Amino acid sequence: MKGRIFWVFVLAVALALAVVAWWRRGSSVQRPAAPVARSTAKPKPEVPIQDGKTIDFSSGVPIVKDDAKEKAAIDRSVKAMEAAAKEVTFTPTAAASTPAPDDKKKAEPPMVPPKP
Repeated sequence: MKGRIFWVFVLAVALALAVVAWWRRGSSVQRPAAPVARSTAKPKPEVPIQDGKTIDFSSGVPIVKDDAKEKAAIDRSVKAMEAAAKEVTFTPTAAASTPAPDDKKKAEPPMVPPKP
């Protein structure tokens, strides 16, 4: 009876080790990376930012727009941002204020190691 329990225990341990080894192998296997396609496309040209003008990238090529419709859209956006930020104020919180000189924590003396 004791011999049978021993072999069941050995079989259970071996099965557990096999499951752990299988699980670790599956998570540590390095799969080959997908091949990287070399692009032959030319780099996109740099377009300097110009005040009051917009740059349209929707066609894949930067197009600088400077018409009345674009200027009206910019003016509406600027007015909307200014209106939203008009009533915004930032005040310091109580935690951010500096403590009085008496409230500062005193430096603690260095800890002396215990004697053996």
